[in-house]
Amino acid sequence: MITLQEYCANPCGTLSIPYWKAKGISIPPGMEIVHHSRFREEMAAGRHHSRYFRLIHHLRPAPQSGAAPSGIEFAPISPDRAGELAGMINRSYGHSDVGVTEEEVRGWAGAPVYRPELWIGAFADGTLVGSVIGEFDPEAGEAVIEWLQVLPEYRRRGIAAALVLRALNAMAPFADFATVSGECDNPTEPEAVYRACGFQGDDVWHILR
Repeated sequence: MITLQEYCANPCGTLSIPYWKAKGISIPPGMEIVHHSRFREEMAAGRHHSRYFRLIHHLRPAPQSGAAPSGIEFAPISPDRAGELAGMINRSYGHSDVGVTEEEVRGWAGAPVYRPELWIGAFADGTLVGSVIGEFDPEAGEAVIEWLQVLPEYRRRGIAAALVLRALNAMAPFADFATVSGECDNPTEPEAVYRACGFQGDDVWHILR
């Protein structure tokens, strides 16, 4: 197991997931997770192969939230709206097999990394059309953007970037750094959004099943 000191020196290059998650997760049988520096194409022969980027933001100086896109308001999301939030997440990920239940969303609020100010919604005429959900691990001083989604009909308006910047601004007073990961080959191109908001790095993790 990677030590906390080793992790904090190079979060995105030492683990494919945040430190707090790695402490309680075992790699399932039949799965291999390989950093791009050790990956060879022959490793993927006959196996399901997916790639995930992992980026870091150092939060200094604190990112500015900027103006809200036209017709959009931002406000905290309470776990009491878990059903609404789960429905919006599932609609946003209609292009993939990602899905969550209301019970799962409520469970996130019970995790030790829950911070209410890192649950932020984007609203159009009172309807939830996007959200960002962040977490904070005080042991590592690490904030994590765990979920970012915008309904398909509201994309390309700058809502996703505005959500990320608001989350980063909220993280800056108490976190040492922030990380995020996502699929390299996602058609919604989340990596471009994160990089536009100041995330950096070139770490890619290969998941082989």
